[in-house]
Amino acid sequence: MQFTIKNDILIKSLKKITRLLVKNHSFPILENILIQIKNDILSLTTTNLEIELISNIKILKKNISGKITISGKKLLYICQNLSEKSEVKIQLKEKKIHISSERSKYILSTLSADKFPNHQNFQYTSDFYLSSQFLKEIIERISFSMGKQDVRYYLNGIFLEKKGDVLRGVATDGYRLATSYFLVEKKINSFAIIIPNKAIMELYKLLTTEIKLLHIFIGTNNIRININNLTFTCQLIEGEYPDYKTVLLKKKLHVIMCNCVLLKKSLLRASILAHEKFCGIEIKIENGNFKVISDNQEEETAEDTFSIDYFEKKIELSINVYYLLDVINTIKSEKFLLFVNNSESSIQIKEEENSPSTYLIMLLKR
Repeated sequence: MQFTIKNDILIKSLKKITRLLVKNHSFPILENILIQIKNDILSLTTTNLEIELISNIKILKKNISGKITISGKKLLYICQNLSEKSEVKIQLKEKKIHISSERSKYILSTLSADKFPNHQNFQYTSDFYLSSQFLKEIIERISFSMGKQDVRYYLNGIFLEKKGDVLRGVATDGYRLATSYFLVEKKINSFAIIIPNKAIMELYKLLTTEIKLLHIFIGTNNIRININNLTFTCQLIEGEYPDYKTVLLKKKLHVIMCNCVLLKKSLLRASILAHEKFCGIEIKIENGNFKVISDNQEEETAEDTFSIDYFEKKIELSINVYYLLDVINTIKSEKFLLFVNNSESSIQIKEEENSPSTYLIMLLKR
């Protein structure tokens, strides 16, 4: 194996994929990058077993095919300390990788590529093209509601469902729920999958501000997304996702228009003295006033009030202040709609009546 590449191009690819590399004493090959050159394409692969990233680079100069694995961190550090515009020559000799650039030379140990775990036999049941903007927006709108380390493992991710002409994302940790959708072509095969939260966070980093066309492949146990010359693959969570429709409010008896800025400032002021463990606050809405009250284990209290255009039935709620702030921080409009029903088990929030995004927060017992 032998090839020559511009150092700045190599560094750019390495930075994207080396985030997956962590110290692993029981499986040291996971600290390595799989380097493979074939048909003038250099492939750099990293994996943590759950997620795999492949960066493909076209090599214009003469090269020799082959594959091997070497320490990803060492390769990155070497390249970062070489001249950015220099050329890097990488060659495999007697199971050692020789790296040379200008007056610098390195010799690194290797591990066989045959032992490197990858998803070469990936098979898919559905594939389609999608703007990166749509997928990025869904992640931005709902990812804060994902479970993190919930024993109900199927909650630790985003549920992505294609049904009819709707592609919908849902995230819940059992205490709050966020869902958002957009319209797609009906000819795309239907599917329902759960993408793990760590994979969602890694994928979001790859979806930059530049809008790109993604090629998405849905497999039985994996999802694969081609982002230009980068291939993202991750394992899916197996399990039955709960029926989110059953918790959404069917009857919205009280509709309150709230100002995001006013409510956020009021919540932040009251949260200073909220209970450290339960983070609960009381909300009382009556006669054109929106009152936020908090107290804590030290018997300290805070109260903040602002005016609101609501003069119907008195409403009293107890809610986790940070769950409500998460929703407000996600909403991009100046105002939003707050829906309350008589059961007082939850509230529902939408930016506007026909918004594709809906947020639900379970109320605390009063």
